[in-house]
Amino acid sequence: MPPQSFVDRFHEAERLCNENRLDESLRQYQALLAEQPGQLAVLNNIGLVYEKLGNYEQSVEYYRRCHEKHPEQVIFANNLANSLSRLGRWNDALPLLEKLVQTDFDHEKNAEKYALCLFNARSSAETRSFIESVLSRYPGNARLKRLLGRSLLALDRHAEGLHHLQQGAGVIEFDDTGVSYLT
Repeated sequence: MPPQSFVDRFHEAERLCNENRLDESLRQYQALLAEQPGQLAVLNNIGLVYEKLGNYEQSVEYYRRCHEKHPEQVIFANNLANSLSRLGRWNDALPLLEKLVQTDFDHEKNAEKYALCLFNARSSAETRSFIESVLSRYPGNARLKRLLGRSLLALDRHAEGLHHLQQGAGVIEFDDTGVSYLT
């Protein structure tokens, strides 16, 4: 158990982060990390601050350290996958998200993130198959319907694809140049 002064400074860094005083929060967390280099909560929160700053490369490094120490912790895999996805590193995020879906399948957001990652990293057929399997659990999920529509379009199944896009996007406009999705 860390000393009370460490805990108090940790809470102060959290407060600064919540107030969007990110540079101050980061300095506080880094000072705490210098004192206790393996402190997972500090490592994770530094990753969070970097993520809020839009510095996803840095956030990946801190989240990866947490995940390597405790790969069974869903929160660390989720945070790492989110930053990797924001960097467009779909193939790196995919196994993490697959694990999340397997361990926390009832969480709708995990299904959405995994479907998006599949769409960007793998085949449209694999994406279609996964989404069709989870839409029975989340039949009203517009994001999943849009991804299913895009996957079907990529598979040259245009009528079905447009049907699912319209269900997910609401309104679709057609003209000579293509299709526009209005949400």
